[in-house]
Amino acid sequence: MTKKVLLLFIIFSSIISNAQKLENCSECSSVKYSELDIRNNELFELQLLRNEIFARHNYSFKNQRLEKHFLNYDWYKPDYNNSIKKVVLNAIEEFNIQLFKTKEEKIKKNRELLINELEELKVAIEKNDAFFIKTFLNGVIDDNNESLKRTLLSAIHNVLNSININDINWHKGKAQYEILTDNGFSISSKGIYIKGNSITIMITDPMKHSDLMRNDDAFEYPSDYYSESENTSGAELEFKNGKLILINLIFAG
Repeated sequence: MTKKVLLLFIIFSSIISNAQKLENCSECSSVKYSELDIRNNELFELQLLRNEIFARHNYSFKNQRLEKHFLNYDWYKPDYNNSIKKVVLNAIEEFNIQLFKTKEEKIKKNRELLINELEELKVAIEKNDAFFIKTFLNGVIDDNNESLKRTLLSAIHNVLNSININDINWHKGKAQYEILTDNGFSISSKGIYIKGNSITIMITDPMKHSDLMRNDDAFEYPSDYYSESENTSGAELEFKNGKLILINLIFAG
């Protein structure tokens, strides 16, 4: 009985979660949506929803990729004589457009704050800012375990100091900056990987054998490469209430 209740709860939670993501704007001219309805929509999805309102008025987009996207739908019949100034929107459409724009700006601002906090974390480690670091560690590492703390912070600082934090780029709700190094023997990687408010900072050294070696001879003479030497270290973080906090440690190999 308990298992059935739990299963029903999971299914119901899934339905609720999916309901908080708007899939299309077919009713945007007659339904006023709320922020709850678009709670789980990514930035690019909100941009598409906003532009779909104009597409449903047969607007011809100057952006060729937007035009190509909407041409996949039978209902889109672009009027190449119809400029945006001629598109007449009703009050509900205007409301929804503003709703989408507001949420878009919130996402952009959150990304900006996240990037700034990564810079702050880098500086805090360099200056050994005890208060910042204690807040960041979030109790995941025991205060008395100085060795593990130094190892983790050193790995994080290594990555943050190696990459251009302000050049991290986003695509469909994900972002990353990764550096791959092939020294002729092995390939190592260090990077930062972001999905929403979840951040992974990771070093893998070595990650695999050099591209100089074919897969079928990487483990034969004269190569000295051993997969047993592959090693990964890093951390999983969360950006919460404007602050980065440690969630999990990553040590493998």
